[in-house]
Amino acid sequence: MTVKQFLHSKIFRCIVVLLCIALVSGGLLAILNDLWYVSDEELIQRGIKEVCGDGVALKEICTINEAYAKTDDGEVKQVLLLDTGDYLVKAQGKHGFQEGNVSCYVLFHLEDSVYKVQKVSVAEYSSSQTLMSKITDSGLAKFIGLSDQSTINPKEIATGASYSSTAIKNAVNAAIAYIQTMN
Repeated sequence: MTVKQFLHSKIFRCIVVLLCIALVSGGLLAILNDLWYVSDEELIQRGIKEVCGDGVALKEICTINEAYAKTDDGEVKQVLLLDTGDYLVKAQGKHGFQEGNVSCYVLFHLEDSVYKVQKVSVAEYSSSQTLMSKITDSGLAKFIGLSDQSTINPKEIATGASYSSTAIKNAVNAAIAYIQTMN
């Protein structure tokens, strides 16, 4: 086969079409990635707004002490000091359904010189956590007022989603353990 025959062949046309598709798709992906990019600062602001509502601002992003951030069942990912003096901790709990993870925001408020859980909100979870719709605000409210690690039965958080509830409990416990150690 000569070069001229190759350039007029169906194989060459297929290669050219595939290259054009790849170039156009790559260009569109680059443009869309720029349009829908969410910065770390925006993610922090969304988390604060979700848990605390409007009117609360970030005062400081705290440096995480890695020695105390990880437990067997969870890990602290982010600690934020708010302008109200409260701490907002993003922690990830392990041992969910199919060994999936659940990340939660845990808001701590200082009461009687002890930081206590004021609110818990689910931030994100792995796709294997199929029963997360069973997790309700009333189930998450079981953690309010705790200053020590929880012994709450996962079935109290949500009936039928005990693995996901376990991961949430582990996230909250990791956050409580970290706040107790650091304060």
